[in-house]
Amino acid sequence: MTTPLIHRRPTSQTDSDAALLPEPLPDARPSLPGVSHAKIWLACGIFLLVVGLYALSSPGRIDIIDGQARFDVSYNWLVTGRPAIRDNWIGPLMGLAGRDGLRYSYYGAPASLLAMPLVWLGLHFGSPAVPFSQFLFSLTSTIFGAAVASVLFLFYLELGVTTRRAIAWTMVSSFATLLWPVSNSTFDNSQHAFFALAALYFAFLSARRKSRTMAVIGGIFAGVLILYQEYFLLIVPALALATLDWGLADRESLTTESVVPRVASFPKRVLQEAWYLIRTAYDRSGDARASCVRYCLFVAAVSLGVALALGYNYFRFGSWLDDGKFRFLALRHHPLLGNPVAGFLTLLCSPGKGVFLYSPPLILGILGIARLRRRRPALAGAIVTSSLLLVLFISCFACPGGDWCWGPRYLTPLLPLWALAFPVIGDFRMKRPLVLAIVVLGFLVQVLALSVENQRFFFEKGFNDFFWAEDSWVYFKHSALLARVGETFSLSQGVPTTARFFNSIPIPNWTTYAPLGTPANVPRSLAPLWIRNFQIYFLPRPWPLWMSSLPSDLRPLDPRSWLAGFLGVSLLGFCLIFRGLKNRENL
Repeated sequence: MTTPLIHRRPTSQTDSDAALLPEPLPDARPSLPGVSHAKIWLACGIFLLVVGLYALSSPGRIDIIDGQARFDVSYNWLVTGRPAIRDNWIGPLMGLAGRDGLRYSYYGAPASLLAMPLVWLGLHFGSPAVPFSQFLFSLTSTIFGAAVASVLFLFYLELGVTTRRAIAWTMVSSFATLLWPVSNSTFDNSQHAFFALAALYFAFLSARRKSRTMAVIGGIFAGVLILYQEYFLLIVPALALATLDWGLADRESLTTESVVPRVASFPKRVLQEAWYLIRTAYDRSGDARASCVRYCLFVAAVSLGVALALGYNYFRFGSWLDDGKFRFLALRHHPLLGNPVAGFLTLLCSPGKGVFLYSPPLILGILGIARLRRRRPALAGAIVTSSLLLVLFISCFACPGGDWCWGPRYLTPLLPLWALAFPVIGDFRMKRPLVLAIVVLGFLVQVLALSVENQRFFFEKGFNDFFWAEDSWVYFKHSALLARVGETFSLSQGVPTTARFFNSIPIPNWTTYAPLGTPANVPRSLAPLWIRNFQIYFLPRPWPLWMSSLPSDLRPLDPRSWLAGFLGVSLLGFCLIFRGLKNRENL
């Protein structure tokens, strides 16, 4: 028989535990006039504040050829009605032969499709149109990164975290973790983070409100992940765990266990509780059966994303199962799989790609997950299980770091999930200075990430395009994070006198196109000297800084106007947050 939730606060509980105590169902809670209104103001304010600050620190240009390929798909989808690649430089490198004699990208549709409104605005209101479109396109992930902050804030409120603490921890997640620099890149990993968090959020709401509709909505969000990358199917069953609402008869006995045994036995307990739920649901109707129905609806709704992904494959390449990725690997002659041990250690503890170095506050999530599990076992199970599955899978890649990039970008979708465990660590008075030090360190790491063009590190090391396939332990020998300290200080020396051009592309007056590598006649060993011909590698990365240093004819827009605009957006967001807090001190 399922143990009912206990709505009492033991005297030994800390304020942190109290923030995540189970609450009565919504229909049993007292009416709080203005709460919904205040939530809207605060969520909108957080979005505007974060998107404005993200945009101000953005490079304002396409920073990687992956982004350039996605931009070209967006552009051609608008202009020709087909998601083809027609770019003369990127096309041969990133495109594959498809239907009707056209060349198509092997990337999924969402990153290009969701950016189309921004590209459209650039084409219709920019002068010159294409560079302005590229500037706006570069803000696509910025918008989704800010949306992550809004959803995370609402999630905190559902967990019972007080309003002020929810805002504070949302800011920690937004500005002290890898989510910030990834959201300022034309890589699409912050978009993955948004859809993963939204899927988990609606799954959690479905359990809390006993809503099948919420389970379906969560499944649809999870299905969008499949449109980006098929391997996200691995974590769908794990995310769906948050739709469950049940407890074992010995739930209260867990409070007497030590933290280490609880964490060590976590996978086993998840399996035990899952089996208990299935057995109870089979025997009789009740909460267990309702939970299983919500779980199945969540998973079934993902099939919409799977169907769209298969249809997009057929539209491009005439095959339901061929998305072009394996053909691309075969043409480039580099492996898909690598050393899983090296990959796992690279992601977790290497000086070059260790996720805890690039996102120090993640440590707080690890410390808080056991306490979160005591109060929200299904949610904690979803977070831990999906993390294990994704990390183990990515570890098997020959390129677990997702290069060329800053930090372990493939793990970005997990960061806001673990941020849900931040609040339970925040009120330990003896540990408050340590918590603050970790947060400040995380912020400083992200500031370093935003200071210099990321590809400078790879060129100064003379790495080949697929260097990660040549040495699976490369990130135990080289670290972009450690090198970034010297790179940042070198900005004070100014641009080298040899830097006659801004960008390393054949058209010197284009400033928003992705940087290209060394020509075929220049060996990569000479790349450290070659990059000294281009200003892009020696100017500060945020667009207000590098753009203002260029002649006006090389600027895709008026920097002063857009700087004032984004500052205004951030200020408006701050005012909305202030208004929301004033109207409701505690949601």
